[in-house]
Amino acid sequence: MLLALEQARTANASVLSGWFEQWEGKLDKLREQLGSYTLFRLSDGIQMDEANWAVNVLGATGFDTTYISLNYDNIAESLLSSRLGTTHCSGGNCPHCRMRSLLQYACSCGITNEDVGDRWFGSLIKLHGSIAWRRCVAQDCCASECIDANCRCKPFEDERCPHCGKMFAPAMVYPTMSKNLGEIPQIGIMWQAARAAIEAAESILLFGFSLPTSDELLAQLVRSSCEKTRRLKRVAAIDLNPERVLGRFREAVSPGDEVEYVPLNVEPGAVPRWYNPPERQLFKWQSPEAAA
Repeated sequence: MLLALEQARTANASVLSGWFEQWEGKLDKLREQLGSYTLFRLSDGIQMDEANWAVNVLGATGFDTTYISLNYDNIAESLLSSRLGTTHCSGGNCPHCRMRSLLQYACSCGITNEDVGDRWFGSLIKLHGSIAWRRCVAQDCCASECIDANCRCKPFEDERCPHCGKMFAPAMVYPTMSKNLGEIPQIGIMWQAARAAIEAAESILLFGFSLPTSDELLAQLVRSSCEKTRRLKRVAAIDLNPERVLGRFREAVSPGDEVEYVPLNVEPGAVPRWYNPPERQLFKWQSPEAAA
């Protein structure tokens, strides 16, 4: 519904026939309610099943892999932070820690940086924000609009900014055509990092993402990044219908005939035929208190 209303904002007035006026004043309230529901729906504790093939596929990726996610939940950061061999904090190889460092580099109290350089490498990049992110929206605060990712991947809670004492707000971009990137300006560092990562990529794995035609902003990002460097050699898709996903990618990006496309089909409730279980343990699960 929110998507339809956002699209109606830019539609021809003759098409709307006057019905939109009764909804226009309710958009901000709908956004607020959507954010509250998203936090409520996704904030329950998530149990990771180490025997799950999808968990192991993600866990088996190398520490030089860069991850781009459009999900609000904290599954990816929790999972990637728990792999054996993970080192944390500044200089570590943890994708979540690297994401936090990227956000902190982009905006700290009174300082704003825009050049990401190669800080995106090996990071988890969340283009739509996260239930584990928070930001200060007080205009007179030195950290106004700076985004902080909870170091323990914990969902958003009511807390106050340590600089000004005002209440934090969540940091999530709602699923609309125009999005609300302007309302959360510091999330732009994630989009810059994603662009740099795709420009440098020789292979891309689309996992659980169907490249919907409604997300034109993301399609533009992928298209311009791939066309700029022409480094891309291989694209694979894990999906119920991977051929459709790869077809959408070709239509959106047109990277050239030299790119290899690999469909990896999955069936509902079944382990994929192409999946090989790991020969060793991949994770060391920690409680939130132990991960502090």
